Amino acid sequence: MKPGRFFWKLFLGNALLMALILGTSVWLIVWEVERAHREDLTKRLLAQAVTLRHQVQGIFGKAYKDELQALAAELGAIDEADIRVTIIAVDGEVWADSAANPAEMESHADRPEVVQALREGWGEMQRWSDTVHREMRYVAVRVHDAGEAGSQTPVEGAALGTVRVAMPVPSIVAQTETMRTLIWSIGLVALVAAVFLGLGLAYVWSTPVRRITETARNLSEGDLSARVNVRGNDEIAQMATSLNQMRDSLAAQLNTIDRQRQNLEYLIRTLTEGVIVADSDGRLVLMNPAADRLLNSPPSNNGNHGDSRLSLNRMVGQRVEACVAHPELRDMLALDNRSTAADDDSSSSLRLLNVETSDVPSVRELRLQVEQPLGTVHLLARSSDIDLSGTEAPTGAAAKGRLVVLTDITELTQTIRMKTDFVANASHELRTPLSTIRASVETLQKIDPARDASSAKHFMQVIDRHTSRLEELVGDLLDLSRLESSAAEFPVERFQLSEFLDELHARFADALEDKGLRWVVNGQSDCESIEVSHRLLRLVLDNLVANAIKFTDTGGHVSVGCHCRASEIDIEVADEGCGIPTEDQDRVFERFYQVERARSDSGTPPGHQRGTGLGLSIVRHAVAAMGGSVKLQSQLGQGTTVTITLPHHG
Repeated sequence: MKPGRFFWKLFLGNALLMALILGTSVWLIVWEVERAHREDLTKRLLAQAVTLRHQVQGIFGKAYKDELQALAAELGAIDEADIRVTIIAVDGEVWADSAANPAEMESHADRPEVVQALREGWGEMQRWSDTVHREMRYVAVRVHDAGEAGSQTPVEGAALGTVRVAMPVPSIVAQTETMRTLIWSIGLVALVAAVFLGLGLAYVWSTPVRRITETARNLSEGDLSARVNVRGNDEIAQMATSLNQMRDSLAAQLNTIDRQRQNLEYLIRTLTEGVIVADSDGRLVLMNPAADRLLNSPPSNNGNHGDSRLSLNRMVGQRVEACVAHPELRDMLALDNRSTAADDDSSSSLRLLNVETSDVPSVRELRLQVEQPLGTVHLLARSSDIDLSGTEAPTGAAAKGRLVVLTDITELTQTIRMKTDFVANASHELRTPLSTIRASVETLQKIDPARDASSAKHFMQVIDRHTSRLEELVGDLLDLSRLESSAAEFPVERFQLSEFLDELHARFADALEDKGLRWVVNGQSDCESIEVSHRLLRLVLDNLVANAIKFTDTGGHVSVGCHCRASEIDIEVADEGCGIPTEDQDRVFERFYQVERARSDSGTPPGHQRGTGLGLSIVRHAVAAMGGSVKLQSQLGQGTTVTITLPHHG
């Protein structure tokens, strides 16, 4: 891993700090060593000066200048000592000097070391010598009378002069040069070691920080698999642990959000109601598969039309005009929906409703029809404003949008229409026999039965026939109402199928004989016993056999077939009657719907009145109550076969 800026900052900071500490330490050591050396040198020079003072104590005087000069020259000639000896009178006159001619030397009464020695007993000074032209270090000792011999401290009595011993500073420096070089070499080696130590410390300290930085950067880029592997209990390890905990918490929260998003998308995708959301710029934010299907939207450019996995976003970002073909619906999706088409009731069949309360935002409703390959679909559209500030709209800046919910009310519309037709047909079917009965009763009241017995008998037969029809119609209505009631119970029981079919034949034996029809049972041996609702099955077969007998011409046959399978049983009733036209086959199970031929007098067999139009509707509801299905096959002029399929438990 390439070192970063923090590594180099840490390394340079450590290196500079260590260099400063080592440099200061070495300088202090050298300075202390030189100071100690100077003190030691001063002590040695002082000892030499005291020793010389003892040597000249007895001959210290102007009369002994030659002896003093000889002694100074002898001491100064020692090469190993490299010292200069000077003997100075109390008035500053130089009596002897090992490095110069005393007669040519000026008075030394003003020399600092001499002045200090005469005043304090001894003195020292480092200064430039005008005599030898060198930097010298001087130590001078005061010389007293003979009674003071051996004393280094000033005492009462006259001073005779001073003895001075000096050494050149270069010689002193040369003596400490080796020590100074050694100390600085050791400091340099320590500095190099400190640099490498700083390099290692910078790497050790920067590595966890670099790992934490890389992990934080990966987390900011969305990589939740990144973790920091740092050991220890220090602050950096605690920060790494906190970052890992934050990563785990963030991952858990994102997983929760993603799961909630998937659940929401699944709910929206599986809704039977269509959901459309558009932003203020007129672009789609959401369109679920139900809306796509209900509106029969044009396929997108990528060819993903109808793909439930992609239909949530295949149209996202597109203009509403490109995805919604209905002007009224486009108007509802616009935030400034001021529809002109919807305001004109004469030019539109749409009904708009505005619902607004203090607690609920304004909701607009309209009904529209969509032509689809399988027929016309009736939709109820509801629109309301929606806040898109928490979503990422395709256009980016829209905070307001429009939500439209589409509900398929085709079945409800058909149910309402069927209920309306049912009431109208029931009223018509009930009013017709009642009117006939009332008219017959009024006529009977006006005639004399004794004088006109034939007319009275005729009107009594009319009353009887229409009363029977009313009774049949009311019975069928009661059966149909009972079948449609959710509280109705039809217990399942096991019974012998052969006995059931024999009872069915017995109930219609007279009608079959009157019309000269043959009764045929097929596959009765396949099913010995069945377990269904005896009452509902009797109601179904009574209606089917009655219809078969009614619309089969003399000489034909009516057959009942039974076929058992592992879990189902098929029972079919077939006739050789007039048949049902193809365009009417889908509607014969509706209440009061009758094929035109059945409604005509010519189509009604002799001796039988027209049916109520509720038989097949009762059949459909009864079969549904038993958990089965019904299928009709018919050819005009050849006959009709109705097959019911019921669950069978053996």
